[in-house]
Amino acid sequence: MLRRRDGPAPATVLDAERWSGLCRAAVTGRPETVEALLDALRAAVDGGLPYDRAAALDALLRSPPELLPHLDRGARAPGATTVPLRPGGTDPLRLLLASLDRDGHVRQAAVEALTGVGGPLAAAALALRTVDWVPAVRECAVAALPARTAPDEVAAAVRLLLRLGGRRRAAGRLAGYRAVLAEPGYRRAVRALAADGDPRTRRFGMELALELGEYVRGDLLRTALRDRDQVCRRLCAERLLEIDPDQAGRLMWARSAAVRELAVAALPVDVPAARLVSVLADQARMVRAQARWQLYRRGEPPARVYRRQLGRCGSGGPAGLTAGLLAGLGECGDATDVPLLLRFTEPGPAPGPGSGPVARPARVRRCAVGALGRLAPAGDLVRLLAPLALDPDPGVAREVFEALARVAAQVPAETVWVGRTRTEPAVRRAAERLAPDAGVAPVRSSRGTDRGR
Repeated sequence: MLRRRDGPAPATVLDAERWSGLCRAAVTGRPETVEALLDALRAAVDGGLPYDRAAALDALLRSPPELLPHLDRGARAPGATTVPLRPGGTDPLRLLLASLDRDGHVRQAAVEALTGVGGPLAAAALALRTVDWVPAVRECAVAALPARTAPDEVAAAVRLLLRLGGRRRAAGRLAGYRAVLAEPGYRRAVRALAADGDPRTRRFGMELALELGEYVRGDLLRTALRDRDQVCRRLCAERLLEIDPDQAGRLMWARSAAVRELAVAALPVDVPAARLVSVLADQARMVRAQARWQLYRRGEPPARVYRRQLGRCGSGGPAGLTAGLLAGLGECGDATDVPLLLRFTEPGPAPGPGSGPVARPARVRRCAVGALGRLAPAGDLVRLLAPLALDPDPGVAREVFEALARVAAQVPAETVWVGRTRTEPAVRRAAERLAPDAGVAPVRSSRGTDRGR
């Protein structure tokens, strides 16, 4: 005897895929795809099987919140079919379609019926009708929405209200609902909003949770260091530094540049310069600038610190630290730093007897060339950088041609040709900007041709 395999029947799986495809297409807002989804929903409501309606409901719940406004506009299109509303009905799909009807009386009856139906789809339908153009429908939906306290219902409503904020009739709707969510009975829903998968909803919930004091220091530190959303990381870092500025040292190692910048700004004025070395060489420009400001505040020239630290960097030192120091010096140094910068474009000293010179890491050479392009006198740029156009690393070559753009008219045709004939697209584009009308054929002198013969 064959046993029936566990799991949904094949028809159910196929129906789920079909509904997901219809919803994905309708989210684009194209009229034909929206109409196709509406027709399928009407057919499912009028004569569909239970598992088909369940698949449709699941697909709608999984779809982006932009879908319902598209369905709302599509249902009002000329010639659109209406779905009769049955008295006492509780089918969320039927009530959803009725809430999109062109007739305001039908929409109002649907909203009244939705007040007795739970679930996130019903909450989203109510949120959509809070911006209805008929005052009676609008007021009924606004009055019904605060009764939704379940986390999934609140999240569905907030996701939609965030997308409706630009409408004229939406003025104050989100702020009013936000005030409702601040009440004690919604604390669990607020915490769920702060962990929602939708970025806009997540940021809304995080701001509200912080305002209500829902996070302790450990939560704030953990979120600031590890949260997947940059805005949420920054919000928690700001609040943590407000209540405990001593946490700045731990936040300096956050993966978010915005959080590291806040941490550096919160350091005390008398922080030792040695503690600032890592942030002076940070990979993010904004963090380096904030670290230099800490030195400027107490009258210590940042360029002097950069020069001292670069003087200690050997060929085998950490490439990230050296590259960051070179980039920082390029932002605050002067023309006297050119010899120091040139050292890092050339091979470093041999690590031991009998060994040849060691090439600097590519990222170090890139930052050194970028700093040279900013600090070297214009008259020396071609002499200093043209030989580096042959560097095997495309990032270095690109930096060379971008730096030479300062003196494009002085760049020899041979140097431009080197860049235009390289295989890397970014290098070719940078070289073409120097002489966009130049050809790619090399320039050869008659003397060189005779010698070749």
